[in-house]
Amino acid sequence: MATQKHDDSVLTRSWCVFGLVMSWIIGISALLAGGICAYLELRDGNAPHIILSHTWREVLPLGLNVLVTLLNDSMGYVHSCSLRWSLQREGKLDFNSNLRLLTAPKHSRPNGIIPNTIYLTGIVLSYGSTSLIFLSLNPALARLLGKAYDRDDIDGVHINAVALFTLGSGFLLQAIITNWALVETNIPTWSSNPLDVARACTVDEHDGHRVEPRIGRCMMSVHLAKEDARCCKPRPKQKPMVTAHSRVRRILILLWTLPILSGIWGGAVYGYLLRGDRNGVFGRSWSLLPVFTGSTDSECDTQQCTDGTSVLNVGWTAKGAAGVVGAVFLIMAFQSVVTLSLHCAELIVNLSRDEKVYRGLIGPRGTNGHHNSVLAAFTSWQTLFLFALKAGVHWMFGLAINLQFQLGVNMHPPQIFYFSAFCLAAAIFGLLLSVWRPTGYLPATYGHIQTIADVIDEWADSGCMFWGEKRAGNPGYTGTSTHRLKQPDERMLYGGQHEHRPPRVRNSAVPTELHNLVPPAATPPVQPSGFPAPPPYPPTAPPYMQHSPYSQWAQQAQHQAHNRPSHHSLNSAYSGMSGYSYNSGYSAQSTQPFLANQRGW
Repeated sequence: MATQKHDDSVLTRSWCVFGLVMSWIIGISALLAGGICAYLELRDGNAPHIILSHTWREVLPLGLNVLVTLLNDSMGYVHSCSLRWSLQREGKLDFNSNLRLLTAPKHSRPNGIIPNTIYLTGIVLSYGSTSLIFLSLNPALARLLGKAYDRDDIDGVHINAVALFTLGSGFLLQAIITNWALVETNIPTWSSNPLDVARACTVDEHDGHRVEPRIGRCMMSVHLAKEDARCCKPRPKQKPMVTAHSRVRRILILLWTLPILSGIWGGAVYGYLLRGDRNGVFGRSWSLLPVFTGSTDSECDTQQCTDGTSVLNVGWTAKGAAGVVGAVFLIMAFQSVVTLSLHCAELIVNLSRDEKVYRGLIGPRGTNGHHNSVLAAFTSWQTLFLFALKAGVHWMFGLAINLQFQLGVNMHPPQIFYFSAFCLAAAIFGLLLSVWRPTGYLPATYGHIQTIADVIDEWADSGCMFWGEKRAGNPGYTGTSTHRLKQPDERMLYGGQHEHRPPRVRNSAVPTELHNLVPPAATPPVQPSGFPAPPPYPPTAPPYMQHSPYSQWAQQAQHQAHNRPSHHSLNSAYSGMSGYSYNSGYSAQSTQPFLANQRGW
């Protein structure tokens, strides 16, 4: 029986399916609860309410945001796996991590433009409704704003049926697309580990594109992925992510635009209150949670001042179903920009996490492609910090602009500035990850599948892998092994291919990559008498290869390649699959080993 070639991450799949089931349950339950609340409101003429303190009314949305983030990320993982393998089958999977809602493969219906738009709408609805479910009425604020209210309305908080409908709809919209992707997409591995994904792309026989390792690129990073193969010196420090992925700069612009716009928003509201308006109250409190005591201050430059939180009532009525619906979708329209920005920030975090996992190859314990992605996410500080930012930013946005029962939409300048500070933290976090330069001689990949396939020459069935120098010389050769290897010398050149295999050539001309190969260590054969001298090595070859007996060896390899039968079995020591090399100008057979032993592969 053949051994398993990669980790199928059954536990990760089970966790995602569990999150999908819970999303279905909570989504349907929210719709039912919203229907019951709407019926009671029509029957009694007032929204149902429960007893809940002001502090709990402000803190409870934070817990809801945490729950929404957990369920959204669980369903999002299924959606991202579907996108990853759909791109792989089309030969468009460049990086392990992608912007799943802004990338649409041609032949994947669940990841198309319209399903992605519906999915994004579901995320916005689920996040936007958390701060609008429980509506309270502060009598002190109502008196300061000159609003009439019923004494029965000040007891506890009122349940917003419209917000329950939007919460349920948001979960169900995501669950429908996620379920569709789960059923329709064949996912070879649920692992998010870039090494495991790269191995599945290069070793396993799946329908669609197969990534072929390219020779002579053992020291070339993702920044050189589109350049011709050549020998390179090791770099003690690698280039940053911002120069490796084309979308990182755009994401940074979007992340830095958010705190700037929110700062302008808070300054405009604060300046409007300083001018004095009957719909606004200037407060002296800068507490994190809005406070309304009703105590006025006579020494005030504006129309009215309190020791509570500043507030501007925009005058959007919350009376009647039309007013509530309008207010809810007004707030969600603002929140959609926040949701899209944080979704884009996921790409930066995932690229950074992919590089950290990959750089374990030069760590003291090596790295293993077989790990549970859920446990890896909970132990990654980048993922945990982004998770906290998602819940915190959406919660603070709900405090900055919210809906109060019978009063309408209120904006609080202190909370707007706090929201801007949260957005600034997200922007700084994304910038630091983007400009971080990994240390070590291992070429950076940031989850680039082709580069990983070029760097790793041997895959371990179990246990950890290490990367380092496998052959000294000038040039030398680097690769991976199950035991610790010596780190390369930054004064030397590295390139070429594994020393145990001559290249297989099926073209009439010697490929460009062969110019960088090292001749065999054996003594060159003696030319027989009268045998013409071999033609000189191509002038484009490096100086150390010019006029070497390697040119005769290359000609012999050409002659043998024409008479060698093709091999297509994956159970051999070498892969005989032929195909066009990615980003190269010639067609060559794969000559890279893909396993550390031959136990039934």
